Amino acid sequence: AVGHLRRRRDPSVSSWTAHGAGLSVTLVPSLLAMWGDPHWLRPLLLGTAALAVTLVGARSRLQAPLVLGGGTLALVALHELAPYIAQVVGVLPRWAPPALAGLVLLALGATYEQRLRDARRLREALGRLH
Repeated sequence: AVGHLRRRRDPSVSSWTAHGAGLSVTLVPSLLAMWGDPHWLRPLLLGTAALAVTLVGARSRLQAPLVLGGGTLALVALHELAPYIAQVVGVLPRWAPPALAGLVLLALGATYEQRLRDARRLREALGRLH
């Protein structure tokens, strides 16, 4: 709220200056608390809040809420999916993970230049956000 009021008063202030500190102080401790919490309510609430921050950042074309909300949302999803991923990896034969890593490296090498162009476009798009 304070960042919104500051940007309303002075539109030249970057979103990192206006919103970055407040969102970081809110999302990072909640993320750390969620990581050690075995219950389902905290990840659900944090994921919902991170999704809302991400959508507001995308709609308002603000870089800080988009990046911080999206990163938090990705980490919440990783936290929630980690037991299932570990279970699937435990069932696979021993040769499957190195073979999968080799296929991923082959695909990354084959599409390297396209991914560089995509990364440049993404960097430029994020740079155009406030």
